[in-house]
Amino acid sequence: MASKTSKASVVDRKSKGKSYYSSDVTTLADGSVQRQTYRGDSTKNGTLVNKVLIQNVTVNSEGTVTKDEVSSNATVDEQRDLRNPKSTLRQAIKNQVNNVTPDLKGDGNIDGVSDSTLNKAALGSGNAALNQVQTLESQPASQPLNSASIADRADTRKSFPNCVYPLDLGKTKQDVIKFTMLEYVPKDLNTSNFGFSDRAESRDGIGTVILPIPGGIQDTNSVQWAGQNMNAAEAAMADVALRGITGGPNGFFTGIQDAADKIAKNSGEVGTAAAAAFAGAATGTGGQLLTRTTGAVINPNLELLFSGPALRTFSFQFKLNAREAAESKEIVKILRFFKQGSAAQKSKSHLFLKSPHTFQIQYLHRGDKDTESPFMNKIKECALQSVAVNYTPEGNYATFDDGAMTSYELTLQFGELEPVFNNDYDVDNDTSIGF
Repeated sequence: MASKTSKASVVDRKSKGKSYYSSDVTTLADGSVQRQTYRGDSTKNGTLVNKVLIQNVTVNSEGTVTKDEVSSNATVDEQRDLRNPKSTLRQAIKNQVNNVTPDLKGDGNIDGVSDSTLNKAALGSGNAALNQVQTLESQPASQPLNSASIADRADTRKSFPNCVYPLDLGKTKQDVIKFTMLEYVPKDLNTSNFGFSDRAESRDGIGTVILPIPGGIQDTNSVQWAGQNMNAAEAAMADVALRGITGGPNGFFTGIQDAADKIAKNSGEVGTAAAAAFAGAATGTGGQLLTRTTGAVINPNLELLFSGPALRTFSFQFKLNAREAAESKEIVKILRFFKQGSAAQKSKSHLFLKSPHTFQIQYLHRGDKDTESPFMNKIKECALQSVAVNYTPEGNYATFDDGAMTSYELTLQFGELEPVFNNDYDVDNDTSIGF
């Protein structure tokens, strides 16, 4: 038996700050390996400060994960990262185990522990069900269907090149727009509050395209407001219904009695209007009873009310002129990047279609270092909804000697996956435009 603690690794979740992680790796006499990963607030002399356990994984001598538990200390972001093989946290854990493996072997006392068992301990998923490649046919009836239970086809492309146009763009200080392709990650259903958890902000890209910023850049932020009515009778009936939901049968009947008492105690137009409104609601004749008998209508209390957020869309158009054959080949890669990245994916069983890859879009100011421009709008994770290519933008068919086109026109239409909320804006003394 031998045990080693890895050096701490840092994971930067941008607006949520940095977290520090290390792993204890222990080899056992029966050939199994235990890996315990901890989070700390900071490090001191290479040791985590205020460390708490977030994951406990055990792999037997045959390489089977026998325990894969995520502690209640793990945050929502950490739970999601532990399920994502390409997350920064998962890669950090893998490196931690790999780094202590030579020390474990040097200490001896690990007879029967194979390299594959150690490697498997580095890749515990955070959910034992996710360690097996499953299809719908192998899914137990009692187990809920999730994104991991729908396996990808083996030929699904998940790695793309890093492309730049023009080829010499890196030699300039020109500001650029960067498209980073991401594997789509669905939200998790949070049964405790009948909602969905946040999508992880920090994910590793699977390919990039960097282009000059085109003209016509604009955005529109909007929310949905609509006129709504609620007259006195509807308000009273809503109160009765609410009492019934929160107070049961007694609350319901008490609400009805209170409403009837208020009508009986009111004389004149208030009592007449309320009685007529309730009678119209009860008989399905609506407000016409009041209008027929008095020539008036009950005040509808019309008000413009917020009804929900709206999703933003973004359109970009690029003219891609090749100055040489090599640049034409780079343009072909760029067109393939967007076309294939936006395509739906087949599941392994062919029964499902999975979501296409998504994109992160950034305007980069290339001064002393590449940073996101505070003078341009930020954009949340987007779906690429359409890719349009004009192969003869100059009005004629023109190629190089090898047949590659000399010019293309690319039009991209994106839509944000989530609305923009008030608290998405960074606290920065209003020095950036934000979203």
